[in-house]
Amino acid sequence: MSCTPENLDKNEVSSLEEYENDSTDTEEIPIVNYRFLTEKKIGGEETYILHIAATPDADCNIVIGTSDDVCEIYRLGENQLAKIETFESNDTITGVQTCPNNNNLFYCGSTKSIKLWDIRTPQKFTLEISEGIEDAKPLACFEVSPNNRLLTAGSELHQGEAFMLFWDIRNVRLMGAYWQSHSDTITQVKFSNNDVNTIMSGSVDGLINVFDAKCTNEDDALLDSFNTGSSVEQLLWYERQGKNWISCITHTSDIQLWATGIEPYVHFRRSDITKAMKRKSEAHCYIVSSHSNKLGDVLVLTGAHSKNKEYLSLMNISTKELVYLGNLIENKQRVRCSFYNPNHNLLLTGGELGLLNVWNINPKS
Repeated sequence: MSCTPENLDKNEVSSLEEYENDSTDTEEIPIVNYRFLTEKKIGGEETYILHIAATPDADCNIVIGTSDDVCEIYRLGENQLAKIETFESNDTITGVQTCPNNNNLFYCGSTKSIKLWDIRTPQKFTLEISEGIEDAKPLACFEVSPNNRLLTAGSELHQGEAFMLFWDIRNVRLMGAYWQSHSDTITQVKFSNNDVNTIMSGSVDGLINVFDAKCTNEDDALLDSFNTGSSVEQLLWYERQGKNWISCITHTSDIQLWATGIEPYVHFRRSDITKAMKRKSEAHCYIVSSHSNKLGDVLVLTGAHSKNKEYLSLMNISTKELVYLGNLIENKQRVRCSFYNPNHNLLLTGGELGLLNVWNINPKS
């Protein structure tokens, strides 16, 4: 509901005034400004970049998924972006991923199937993974295992049930499914980097479930379950002190860190993010994503909008503290997705102006 000056209570602030007075400081925050490397406009005026992934090398191949249901491939070299190829999807794109063992291959997922493409032969996809039935479950997310042998996808709520489906990529065979552990759309599925048989899922029902994919029986496969008390938007595995941890971002812009137990190890709410950014209005602050660095810390990419400016900031969670690290001051858009390469300190961002941005987030650069 929008408010006008005429119907504002004397204790309320109009949205315009909030925009103009959002910062708690009268001066710019004296923090590191990370180095902007390059930018590329994608698509038309109304094109959003919603998904992004890249190969692990410094001169990487970058795959993006857009609101126009198009996948595009770019090559980053000498701080410049060169377009390689465009692949059109026949349905809404739900995610993209590069192939773990071949930089020329990438996966593009939609609500109907997941297709593997080869940038050397762009005329037709290499393989297509789907249920292959008329009443197929609409897919909401997917991920390929680190050894490129297993693919799992999470479904939307379908006839009262939400499914995790498993395929053997080598013969494109549907191996089985779990459907008893979630009661609403599955928004994330993530393989552990250290164990290709360990996978977690997150859902609108608020649960994070951890499974042993070797088990065909779902009750036996379920290793752990965490209740976030919210709706799960993004999940991340990260390793710290030899243990696997989970970072969860909710649809209410909270971030939680889990290991074991019935409560998160760390829980920062949207109000905490707003305070750390030195902003006043929670409504104008959001979390883009979280990434793990080589030290095992969690980097949190956050944004805020204030009148005609879009702010983008980087924070760090090392123990139980949320530390504001720096700004990406050349950002012009509300950011919807990001990819981080910890070996080369490269951060890729995409958002609602259709801009693909590349940043160096090494504070010493």
